[in-house]
Amino acid sequence: MSSSYEYLSTGRFYDLSYLEKLRQKWESDNPGIHNWSQINVIYMNLKFLDMFHSLQSFTTVCCDVTQKVQAVFPCAESGIKRIDYLFEVKSMFDKLEEIKLEIRDEYSFPEASQPLPSNVAIPEFVKRFIDNVVMNLSDLLVIRHPFYRSWLVPGSSRQQMGEVVKELKLLRNFVYFISDRCTDPQSQHAFFTHVLVVAGHAAMISWVNLPNLKSKDIKVASAKMNASFSDLQMKIQPIQLCVRKIYIDVLQALESGWHPNIQAEDVAAYKAGFVETLVHCLEELPITFKDHMAMLNYLKANLINLPREALKDLDAAIIDAGLLVYSLYGSVEEKEEMVVVELNQVPVLDLSSDIQGIQALIYLITRKSFQSQLPKIEGLGSIDIILDHLKELLSLYSDSLSSIKSKVGTIQQQLERFQKKHDEVGSFGMQMISKAYEVDHLVIGCINKDIPEWCLVLWIGDIIEEITLIVRETAEIHENKVSDLVLHNTTDVATPHTSQFDRITSMSEEMVGFDEVVNKLRRQLIGGLSGLDVISIVGMPGLGKTTLASKLFFDQLVVSHFDVRAQCCVSQVYTRKDLLLTILRGVKKDAVISDNLPENELADKLRKLLLVQRYLILVDDVWEKIAWDYLKPCFCDANNRSRIIVTTRLGDVAYHAQLVSDPHFLRLFTPEESWMLLKNKVFNTRSCPLVLEDVGQKIAQKCGGLPLSVVLVAGILETTEKEKHSWEQVAINLGSHLQVKSDDIINLSYQDLPFHLKPCFLYFGVFSEDEEIQVSKLTWLWIAEGLVKTHKEKLSEDLAEYYLKNLIGKNLVMVSKISSDGKIKACRIHDLLLDFCKQKAKVENFLQCIKGDNGNMNPSYQKHSIPRRLCLHFQGDNLSKWSSICSDVQSFHLMRGKRIGLSSIAHASHTFNSFKFLWVLNLEFTVIDSFPEALTCLRYVAVRVAEDSSLSFSANLVNLETLIVKGLGGRVTLPLTLWKMVKLRHLHIYNHVVFNINNSLQKLDDLRTLSSAWFSCTEDMNKVFENIPNLQKLRCEVSKFDGYDPAFSNLTKLEILKFSWGRGAVWAYELNFPPSLKKLTLSNCRIFSLEEIATIPRLVVLKLLHITIRSKVWKVTDEQFLHLKFLKLQDPSFSEWNISDDAFPCLEHLVLRRLQHLQKIPYRFADMLTLKSIEVMACTQSLVESAEDIRETQEEIQNSKFKLFIQK
Repeated sequence: MSSSYEYLSTGRFYDLSYLEKLRQKWESDNPGIHNWSQINVIYMNLKFLDMFHSLQSFTTVCCDVTQKVQAVFPCAESGIKRIDYLFEVKSMFDKLEEIKLEIRDEYSFPEASQPLPSNVAIPEFVKRFIDNVVMNLSDLLVIRHPFYRSWLVPGSSRQQMGEVVKELKLLRNFVYFISDRCTDPQSQHAFFTHVLVVAGHAAMISWVNLPNLKSKDIKVASAKMNASFSDLQMKIQPIQLCVRKIYIDVLQALESGWHPNIQAEDVAAYKAGFVETLVHCLEELPITFKDHMAMLNYLKANLINLPREALKDLDAAIIDAGLLVYSLYGSVEEKEEMVVVELNQVPVLDLSSDIQGIQALIYLITRKSFQSQLPKIEGLGSIDIILDHLKELLSLYSDSLSSIKSKVGTIQQQLERFQKKHDEVGSFGMQMISKAYEVDHLVIGCINKDIPEWCLVLWIGDIIEEITLIVRETAEIHENKVSDLVLHNTTDVATPHTSQFDRITSMSEEMVGFDEVVNKLRRQLIGGLSGLDVISIVGMPGLGKTTLASKLFFDQLVVSHFDVRAQCCVSQVYTRKDLLLTILRGVKKDAVISDNLPENELADKLRKLLLVQRYLILVDDVWEKIAWDYLKPCFCDANNRSRIIVTTRLGDVAYHAQLVSDPHFLRLFTPEESWMLLKNKVFNTRSCPLVLEDVGQKIAQKCGGLPLSVVLVAGILETTEKEKHSWEQVAINLGSHLQVKSDDIINLSYQDLPFHLKPCFLYFGVFSEDEEIQVSKLTWLWIAEGLVKTHKEKLSEDLAEYYLKNLIGKNLVMVSKISSDGKIKACRIHDLLLDFCKQKAKVENFLQCIKGDNGNMNPSYQKHSIPRRLCLHFQGDNLSKWSSICSDVQSFHLMRGKRIGLSSIAHASHTFNSFKFLWVLNLEFTVIDSFPEALTCLRYVAVRVAEDSSLSFSANLVNLETLIVKGLGGRVTLPLTLWKMVKLRHLHIYNHVVFNINNSLQKLDDLRTLSSAWFSCTEDMNKVFENIPNLQKLRCEVSKFDGYDPAFSNLTKLEILKFSWGRGAVWAYELNFPPSLKKLTLSNCRIFSLEEIATIPRLVVLKLLHITIRSKVWKVTDEQFLHLKFLKLQDPSFSEWNISDDAFPCLEHLVLRRLQHLQKIPYRFADMLTLKSIEVMACTQSLVESAEDIRETQEEIQNSKFKLFIQK
């Protein structure tokens, strides 16, 4: 016994791993020899003997055999080492069978003979022991090979053994629950001893009663095994009073003095496992406890999703539930003699009050868990979306919601009242948003019967009280006009730049500290060597590398020096093909270059185009040498002074790309330069008050010489009172250090934002580094995400653009493109700010971006840790692995990983079935084979489809507002069900969309933008126009005119039109443009005259591309184009252009491209004071000379705003 005691004291079993390795090696060295089966039998026998040996440490079972067992392990090890001698195998085999028979003859149910040793780590030992028992018995159940007939469990006993294994697994759940909380193992002697005894007994009776090779009566052994199993189950389940008392005692000990180790791994799984054990115990009772089971099942379902900090609060509920369940076994016993005596030692529970107490605790923990998953910052527009969803659910599931319908109606009224009366009231707004999310969750849970009624009653009752309190408090704030608690006090910030050309001018004015650098690099670009050269600009983030490079790229002298210019941004996420396409489209601005061209063909095309021209290429934000190596072969040296500008953070990248000129390393700003930049940004052309000079210089110095920090602080000061005490407060907020980290300044700028702009800013975290973000796409996403509140007087799109202008005014977002009418077309965000958005969004549970390694990423996240917005950067082929943890996601973006092009998802409709609550599905870079149909909450969808695809989707997408489909080529055909999407506002299909049309189309009154529609004839086009009466933006092409003139006049709200003829189109007499039109682009059109266009009253922008008119002369009179500000002509048919003295009274920008017939620009433009720029590209030399004459005259009349851009 002493050796067994010592064995257990070590806290481990015999190390059989060495035997396992020898067994595996022998099998591999001796393939085809059947003795390996005998070796496996030896190994399995040893595993059961190992468990038998551990039982000797605390029982009196088969003491006489113990020494033989102890001796067999070394013999087995040495025997297997000599395994080439076959008699060794048989000898060992026979010896083990002899020991097994001897144990069988003496074996009986073990009784604990002595306490477990105090120096043993009992919980760990018990866990490993019961794990081994479960594993070994499970192995027995799966043996089917005929050779193992001595290990085949008889059919009549197999089911019984399976039930025992199930009971042991449930008991193991109890063990893990207890051991995870154990601080005093010795006090749990009875429980752990009981577990060891019943688990060891299960192993022994299974092993010793297996049919022996020499046995003839298998039925006797099977009957004995069945009887032992039945008796064993009674000793595991809490049926016997002595067993039940052990279980209740250990739970009482936990309740009174032990605390869980919340740091332990898998603690949630342990708790859930024990709850599963309790549910099983309830199922085994002769009386049905339906409510109890529902309560425990609800608890179990929510356990795994609980955050770790909430698990501690749940311990009391689980322990109380355990005491309740085990006491129920006592309450149903009527005939046991010792009940009265023993119940004095077992707590008598008031079941009704105990159940209510446990329910209340489960509800509180469950609610806390749900609230922890909610975003800490959110847009008030989400309340509007949730209210619409609630109305829809109450209508569709009226019967299922009968128990809570009236209370939900009360909450709806309160939320609607709050939305109407209060714009944005900070923390109160966020509290209301949380309540709205909770109500939505409860209604869905009630419909799906996921939440028990008792929990619904408690939860909804509390929400009503809380909402009533919030409404009362906000009303008091407004009544008392406590303005410092009202957060919606946004200053109306005008758009910083009104046109592309103003942007260039503004950029020039902001180049503080770069004057010498600009002059030096300009000389290198337009002078110096005759061969190709690379001008590299190197510097840390925020120093202004891109700003400086853009200044040079758009410099008037630089522009006129090169034949072609193009730019691309590399960043950390890129593909060679995308870079090539971007540069090619910049070199050939008006050419259509297919995405489907092979990468090598694109590279060859680019190389040939650049070979014959003097080119300037800007390659921005290069992170690694290989990115430069991908592009370098395309940049040929034709000895014609071509240049490449490279910006990078890394010196080794710059030196790798170097040809002749040394890289230029940017320095930090001096305090004087920082103050100059700060003044320019805050006061523009106005002077700084003297009272602010000293504090302003201190603030500038705190920015540490980083231009980005200066600009961000300027964004704060622009909306701060121009008072000394206000600026001193900003200086205090920046901290006491002489210089402040850029991260702290970014955070200060974020905290300075009003409540409604914070989620809009954090949403930029969805996008990739250096991505040029289309404003239309950004604002549509904001609206779909609920970040823009519905306004009774303003369109959501207009309000979203207003939000963006405010962020630009705060210098948190940069304008990257301006449309011809002066509106912001595209924007971008600095890398440092993007990093902040991603990190802050994760902390606020607002958004999480997860990057994979070349798309090979497996989810390791718990469901509760996934926020409602998720952005994955990898390929879509392993997306199905994420389905189980993304079922509650509200916004899902699948972006490209590093150097990965388009990915694809097979069976996309099936893959997204579990994403039931999606508002936004962005698969812009992912090709899908089928359209998700079950996602009825969708408001925004962007997908890729194969070439010449016919989309199919159901009419269930009734909430969809934005649909973006990008085809890989050809046309995309839309189904008739499109006309059921009555809320659709924006339909954008690339390249061309084809409608299915019949005579019973439903009107899409909400549709505002449509691009790019293709119609076979004007009759079909006009049918579609009849059903989209409120369209504001349209891009379309018609193949032929079939006797019907276009009915554009039916689109009475149309403001922007891009219209193109098919190649075979005939002459058009009338196009019937509506008077509402502000921007018009006509391509490949054949019209008799431009008179109709000239009289459109509100026209501001006109682009005529490849236009053919009857006359060779275009005449413009005084009464025409009265409000036109932007005119672009490209390859028109006329050769003469005459305008009257008072024509184009408001014109600001004139763009002329590829005018091969026109010899000169009307000289009338020379004295137009409204004119700001003329851009000439690929025109006749005489026309270029006339443009230069106009510039001279503009200089003479001192029009300082005028710029001339000539590109050969």
